[in-house]
Amino acid sequence: MDWSAVSAIAGVFAAIFVAITVVYLAIQIKRSTLATHSQTYHLATSALAEMAAIIGSDKELARIFRIGMVDPDSLTEDEFTQFGYLGISLFRRLENVFFQYQSGMIDEDFWVGHRDNILWFFHRPGMQVWWKDRKFGFSKRFREFLDNSAPSDIASPETRRL
Repeated sequence: MDWSAVSAIAGVFAAIFVAITVVYLAIQIKRSTLATHSQTYHLATSALAEMAAIIGSDKELARIFRIGMVDPDSLTEDEFTQFGYLGISLFRRLENVFFQYQSGMIDEDFWVGHRDNILWFFHRPGMQVWWKDRKFGFSKRFREFLDNSAPSDIASPETRRL
């Protein structure tokens, strides 16, 4: 066997090994991407569930939040301050969901339901009062998303895509 044949066979094996390596790396990248998306989903839903638990586990906070959402003028100054901090905590978590969607880390299906929740909370009368004073503490894109929305943007269960 001459050296050119050995070189050709070595070249074929090298090409096969490179192709196998590329396929292996592609599979690993896909798995890593799926794991990252899964972790992002988990963290976002956990943060929102934690917020619900904070409000739901304390009767007084639940009362303040409920009243603040519909009639913030009926809260005392201290209660409105508590309502405001609950709003900051909630909207920071919602802003994170928005950011993760904008970054492509959560998919359209996940986003649609959360978008409707964001808009539902945002368009409550008490949140509108709170938002006027607090909105500049949030990212410009999140502010624009909320400020350019309308209550009619919330999909009804009949029109929501599955």
